[in-house]
Amino acid sequence: MSHSPVKIWRKQKTDRDLLGKNGTIISWTEINVAPPQYSSKTPYTVVLVKLDDSSNIYGQMVDFEKKDREIGKKVRSILRRNGDVGPEDVLEYTVKFVPLS
Repeated sequence: MSHSPVKIWRKQKTDRDLLGKNGTIISWTEINVAPPQYSSKTPYTVVLVKLDDSSNIYGQMVDFEKKDREIGKKVRSILRRNGDVGPEDVLEYTVKFVPLS
């Protein structure tokens, strides 16, 4: 799935507000069969996080060990590249989560 540069530009305004927020994992799953554009990245973990401000958000968990994939684990939102360069020659970035020690 490719996004136009305009759509990516508009999305960054909301992503910026989510960066550096702490939260707690309330659910997680491991993706083993992904859409074609992400099939080379499998398996990967997606978490549902309750942020400290009480809103819920989901995203990929990165830079973790399997023991970190547990309900109740504290995480922080960060900005990471989302895949490879698309057909518009644009690198897309998205919010992902890392575990807190």
